[in-house]
Amino acid sequence: MTSVLIAAVVVSWAAIALLTFGYAGLVGQIRELQARGNTVRPKAYPDLAAPSAGVRTVALTLTTSCATCETVFDPWLEIERELAANGHRTLVISMDGSTTWTSRGARSVVLAEDLSAPLLLAYQPALVTFDHEGNLLAADPIGSVEGLRHHCSTLQSTSPV
Repeated sequence: MTSVLIAAVVVSWAAIALLTFGYAGLVGQIRELQARGNTVRPKAYPDLAAPSAGVRTVALTLTTSCATCETVFDPWLEIERELAANGHRTLVISMDGSTTWTSRGARSVVLAEDLSAPLLLAYQPALVTFDHEGNLLAADPIGSVEGLRHHCSTLQSTSPV
């Protein structure tokens, strides 16, 4: 019985040693990555770039199969006019390729499949903003009309530079 306990202790210490070496290796890799710095640029969509440096492109992503998308679309038309009055570029991105948003009054509709790079969002509707170089700045889920108004209120208060 003693030999079984001794063997278990030896195996335990060997496992601890292996885990320690593995952990040290991971820490070394993390430090190496941190030393290199962040060289990855944010995803850019030149076709969605804002008109100038002081303003943004503000887009509402929608699908026709989403009940919340239907709910926020009509208030978006009003908010869209206010944002455009502040110099922002506004548009609807149809994630399912539907053009029904144009016939319902959207100023500008872009089909997701026509974008220069895939816009992969796990939620609809979303309010996405881009800078003058087309860099994606934010992709905020919109769960209600109040949420849409809240996210757009900060953009409405900024004036073009």
